[in-house]
Amino acid sequence: MKQWIPKYAGVSPRDRCKLFCRARGSSEFKVFESKVTDGTTCGPDTTSVCVQGQCVKAGCDQVIGSNKRVDKCGVCGGSGLTCRKITGSYNKATFGYNDIVTIPIGATNIDIKQRSHRGIKHDGNYLAIKRESGSYILNGNFSVSTVEQDIPVLGAILKYSGSSTTLERIQSFRQLKEAITIQLLATAGDANPPKVKYTFFIPRDVTFNKSKEKNGLSLSLHMIHQFDVPDWVLGEWSECSKSCGSGWSRRNVECRDNEGFLSSLCDKDLKPMDIRPCGDLPCPIWQMGPWSACSRTCGQGARRRSVFCIDYTGKTVEPEKCDPNKVPEPVSGECFNQDCL
Repeated sequence: MKQWIPKYAGVSPRDRCKLFCRARGSSEFKVFESKVTDGTTCGPDTTSVCVQGQCVKAGCDQVIGSNKRVDKCGVCGGSGLTCRKITGSYNKATFGYNDIVTIPIGATNIDIKQRSHRGIKHDGNYLAIKRESGSYILNGNFSVSTVEQDIPVLGAILKYSGSSTTLERIQSFRQLKEAITIQLLATAGDANPPKVKYTFFIPRDVTFNKSKEKNGLSLSLHMIHQFDVPDWVLGEWSECSKSCGSGWSRRNVECRDNEGFLSSLCDKDLKPMDIRPCGDLPCPIWQMGPWSACSRTCGQGARRRSVFCIDYTGKTVEPEKCDPNKVPEPVSGECFNQDCL
């Protein structure tokens, strides 16, 4: 019996409001509906919502047109001061599964990267994810997924790059509602040492324990981000490049030190994205109006259908707001009421 789960990875920005589903544990997918229910978010990394099959800009307060955003701590409209940043690295492994870090409940903006040895795909090191119960939700039982996929967990969606890349990556933006353990599956031994880096944010009142040596395996130190280390500073997202339809939004991403001066010492592997797709209000479209009355009250006459420009709410707007290259021709036809006496 197949179990279908939401699919976001590999879906075109224009198709984000179609209901794509993937069979769990497989790359098979289907489109179940051409339009999702109005109010459904357009994806796991946006607050925009779907309206009549198109992605519409909305804030984290679920108000269409709102600019209110979720901060790095996962707080809608927050200041970003209620959490702290955790970073770490890992570069030693023995054959089999090795714990890297356990990410606690409440973590947001998770980013784990595993750079392949000497740029070789399938270098024998692979990321894996395990639940607190011990069950695997990614790359367990020595079985590795090569395809890009979305992994649903409580509170969030984990975006996985697939293992057939030189930079294997797991990302999530929403707040975790369950703890997960990130592991490294090592199958190549010492010949290809792993190169893992991770970062995430946790609430200031959440404790985070540094890993200790297990079974003689020395794990790298997991440290709280120091304030005197240069870090990426994020600007506000720009307005969408289009007033309607699918466009792009950009922001400044700069490396600055604790004095606010530009620096070149930030980790380029951890640089946040500076461009993303955006969906504003759906563009107005042309629609055929009702038939006019017949030109004659008896005998054969003619009637016409006019063309109107309507917005996504169904309201008639100025014709200039619709695409002039797509205007349909007015339709005319014959009509007959009754024989003339």
